[in-house]
Amino acid sequence: MIRKKPRLLIVEDDEASSFAYERFLVNAGFETKMSMTLAEASRIVEAESFDAVLLDLKLPDGNALQWLPRLKKIHPNTPVIVITGMNDIPTAVQATKNGAENFLTKPVEMPELRATLNKCLELEILRKRNMVQQRLAKKEEPFFGLSDAITDLMEYAKVAAANDSVILLLGETGVGKGVLSRWIHNNSQRKAEAFVELNCSSLKGELLRSELFGHVKGSFTSAIKDREGLIEVADGGTLFLDEIGDMDAEVQAQLLKTIEEKSFRRIGENLLRKSDFRLICATNRDLLKETEDRRFRKDLYYRICVFPISIPPLRKRVEDIPGLAEHILAGFGYSEFPLALDVIALLKAYAWPGNVRELRNMLERALLLSHGSVLSARQFPGLDAVPSSTPVLLPDYQDLNSLSDIENAHIANMLKKYEGDKLKASRALGISLSSLYRKIHHIKEAG
Repeated sequence: MIRKKPRLLIVEDDEASSFAYERFLVNAGFETKMSMTLAEASRIVEAESFDAVLLDLKLPDGNALQWLPRLKKIHPNTPVIVITGMNDIPTAVQATKNGAENFLTKPVEMPELRATLNKCLELEILRKRNMVQQRLAKKEEPFFGLSDAITDLMEYAKVAAANDSVILLLGETGVGKGVLSRWIHNNSQRKAEAFVELNCSSLKGELLRSELFGHVKGSFTSAIKDREGLIEVADGGTLFLDEIGDMDAEVQAQLLKTIEEKSFRRIGENLLRKSDFRLICATNRDLLKETEDRRFRKDLYYRICVFPISIPPLRKRVEDIPGLAEHILAGFGYSEFPLALDVIALLKAYAWPGNVRELRNMLERALLLSHGSVLSARQFPGLDAVPSSTPVLLPDYQDLNSLSDIENAHIANMLKKYEGDKLKASRALGISLSSLYRKIHHIKEAG
């Protein structure tokens, strides 16, 4: 959930100063929480997160200089502004070396306090935006297809992106569950935060628990230092758990509790931590059957199956293959479009058991075999030996003699199928929109 007001923790033992800070900052548009001791502040930061902390250095139960490293360990990116007397400026300077962003001397001028807070918050926002821009700089908008099945799927995906519910992506291996999960994140209100992914089939038992929840030094043999888990890293963003059907039963139980309470403990630690993450899960298994066979917790299944989205296999939407092939090849730097009709027919005739991932691998191999020349059926050895999942030529084409006549009939068929929508037709044909217009013009001239 994204907060509308910045949240501040004010750690100050002087009641008059504390009241003055609170009244001024609330009127300035901040949400505040007060603490008069380090012990109380410790309990608060272990249970809640804040956008900034205003910290008096001298408190009844100790000097905040010694507490600051613990605060920064729990919330490393939270800006801290320390408050000190005129005679204690060297200590304040040391506090900035220990992680504080700035310091103010008493008596604090309220306009200066507001300006300092706003600057710290703006810098943190810029830091996060910069991280996101670097992460997304080289990424292109994915192409999923233009078939009716994909059009319907993307409508579901848009609804999912606009909300914060748990999503369960269903589909065979290679259909693009990971790509869709990232698209949902990048189009959600959490897009400025981290997208964290984990394949649950690659780790088991203690290793999976450690990866998810983190651990403290010495909690098990290879735990040589404290480590935050991916749930913690995903705070404010999205956690994508791929192949969740392969997760161990023990980890399933811990994950269920974490989803419901948005809290967790690192392995070997009693401290209860909070993480506001959005969860997306994916699997190629029939989870309902897995629950019946007692291989997957039924309560976890119903908790993650809030908004299921099923991605159809490539063999059930062959009209998307030309457009997908063009998009993938363009990503590899290939520019000789349109693809030859015999190549398109060959790609459409194959069953693609590995789905889009297999298509991508096959196209990459074809480019290597082509040695820079135009792609032809020769660069796809073995495809013509596979039993056809769909007919290469439609029955209407059987009486046509020339390749030109077959091409014209196929173009007319695609235009009819997509009700005159030339963009969709060009995608289905695997050619550019300008090429389609040119071919239509030639057909009219020939007629």
